[in-house]
Amino acid sequence: MRSYSTGFFALVGFTALSTALWAGQNGSASAEAAASIPVSASTITLRASSTMNVVSEMGGAFMSSSKCDADGNLYIRKFAADRPLLGPVVKIDADGKRVALFDPAAFSQLALERADAFSPASDGGLYQIAQSAGLKPRIYVLHYASDGSPASPARLDADFEVYTFAAFAGGNFLVSGVRRDAQNKDDHGRNFTAVFSADGRELARLSFEEAGRGKAGAGLKLQPKDAAKVAPALDLSDAEVGADGYLYVMRPSSPALVYVIAPSGKIMQTLKVTPPLLGAMPNAFHVSGNRLAVVFANGGDPGQENRGSAVVVADAQTGGTIASYAAPAAPGASFACFSANDGVFTFLKLVEGNALEVVHAEAQ
Repeated sequence: MRSYSTGFFALVGFTALSTALWAGQNGSASAEAAASIPVSASTITLRASSTMNVVSEMGGAFMSSSKCDADGNLYIRKFAADRPLLGPVVKIDADGKRVALFDPAAFSQLALERADAFSPASDGGLYQIAQSAGLKPRIYVLHYASDGSPASPARLDADFEVYTFAAFAGGNFLVSGVRRDAQNKDDHGRNFTAVFSADGRELARLSFEEAGRGKAGAGLKLQPKDAAKVAPALDLSDAEVGADGYLYVMRPSSPALVYVIAPSGKIMQTLKVTPPLLGAMPNAFHVSGNRLAVVFANGGDPGQENRGSAVVVADAQTGGTIASYAAPAAPGASFACFSANDGVFTFLKLVEGNALEVVHAEAQ
């Protein structure tokens, strides 16, 4: 995700993927209300089936994007006012209890300036991308144990601005961003995506066809002299590991493109997920079993009124639409988790008193 989380059109710093801050809103609409999008005969309404306040996370705010694991635990990145780029990630179990705190401040020896996108690890811990300060920052993958204690970090043999990160189950990492000369104000960068080994070595560099960008950047009719003034659209906006061991990685385009990538770096398949509304852009997704759930926000063309959002559940092997849902109209809500077996969609939001609320929604 998410004002900055997908970074659709501009690169605004290392934290573009996760600086969307979800603040509480007094008098917010009920999660049971359907979003104000056209509902056709084939569109199913999602309604809240249960809500739960997470007592341990009272106050403050959280940042996108949240994740979950196969055991139903939620991983939520908290906003820390005293160190906004180094907020911790909390692990919340299905009963709403905090079971671990993953805090990048525990890696004090690395002199970190920022910590950003993360992936739950198969051992119950967490992987997180981070960087040190300076003109040529060092890029690290932090590894936390299941109890939140710091394990050994890996320094990547790389020099670029990271925007997308995810860990394969076997320990390799996919990292995507932009490579440019920070001292050259005219250098707007070139896309860079690669798979790295667990010890930080680059294993494979990936490239994506320009024709696959869909509507991302559409309408920008640039003259050659202007082209160099525009930052490149990101290759990838979000990533998540599937049960098959591959990474499912989404490109910000309409239709949404989801690449299925092997730990070797080979692109095994490209899935195209069609939005329920013409021109709607994807801003979050989760993979569960053999299903993808993609949230599309319908901002339309510039100047067009935003008409809400919808969730499309697609086949993870073909990209074909299985069902379309009108998403709950919960201002400030973040799509956190999807369970294909149960048909449950999980959203997070802040409610009165800045209490963190977990909303489970189902088709009704």
